[in-house]
Amino acid sequence: MKSRMQPKIAMFFLLLAVVLLCSGIVLGIWVFRYFESLMLAMDHYEEILSVVRETTIYAIVSGWLTMSGVGILGILVLHMLRRTTRIQREAEALREKNNAMEELNRQTRKLAHHQRLEIIGTLTSSIAHEFNNLLTPIMSYSLMALEKLPDDESELYDELLEIYSSSCKAKEIISRLSDLSRKQTETSFRETAPDDLIRKMVRVAEPAKTENVQVQMNLNCWDQRLMANEIQLSQLILNLILNGFHAMEPDGGILTITTSFDETDIHISVADTGCGIAKEIRPKIFEPFFTTKEAGKGTGLGLAIVAQVVEDHQGNIRVESKAGKGTTFLASFPRNRKTELI
Repeated sequence: MKSRMQPKIAMFFLLLAVVLLCSGIVLGIWVFRYFESLMLAMDHYEEILSVVRETTIYAIVSGWLTMSGVGILGILVLHMLRRTTRIQREAEALREKNNAMEELNRQTRKLAHHQRLEIIGTLTSSIAHEFNNLLTPIMSYSLMALEKLPDDESELYDELLEIYSSSCKAKEIISRLSDLSRKQTETSFRETAPDDLIRKMVRVAEPAKTENVQVQMNLNCWDQRLMANEIQLSQLILNLILNGFHAMEPDGGILTITTSFDETDIHISVADTGCGIAKEIRPKIFEPFFTTKEAGKGTGLGLAIVAQVVEDHQGNIRVESKAGKGTTFLASFPRNRKTELI
């Protein structure tokens, strides 16, 4: 648009210069003729005519100088416009390069994020396997000891039964952690009961809960099914629960998990009564590796995984937080989503 205006501006100044020049010439001629007609009947004709001629020459010269000045001004304006356009193009090119570099950095961070997730998944799977190897003989020998105990050893029987029961619970937790870290060969979406999945993830997260934290569940989707990738949805729920636990350290509080639905969506809400999220950092909380925790206490991947899972399921997530009163994450997923591959 600006490049189209430049020739018009330059043409305007040139036309203005021509008009001023012509006006000066016409005015000079008219003044000369006017005074000449007046002086014909007057004395000292030659002297007055000389003055009139000088005046006319001055008028013509003034018009020419005015035209020259306007022309030079027009050339300078055109030059400045061209220079401004060149600077703007260079600035635009620099902006494009800067945007390209930012996109490259973002893709690099995203790739590093996925690589770290893969490494963490591999390590978790290996650790789960080793723990299973340790738990198997504990469960086997405790069960054998229970079978060999005489009937009058009731106290010892209860103690061995507690060992066996605790080993079973530990094996279940390890099994669920292994499921979360396992790479999915089939990444299809299947009908998933959100309420059942939330109950399972609460049990998985139980070891991370401190004594001064209470978990309340208000689950209203017992008869609803969500087309989802179960492992990814488990990761989302577990990360939101753990995030709520960490937000309420060390004073404790109440974590409330709610499910609801309407005509189009199924909603999963996780609310804590922790310290809240500062307004200035809310736009950054879903960025990979962003964390406000101390070194060694957080990787900054939990909410990034949540955002990625929501995006993969074509849903949306909203955050509401007040300083000192807590935070609520509300994730919504379409009810009528068709089964498809990621």
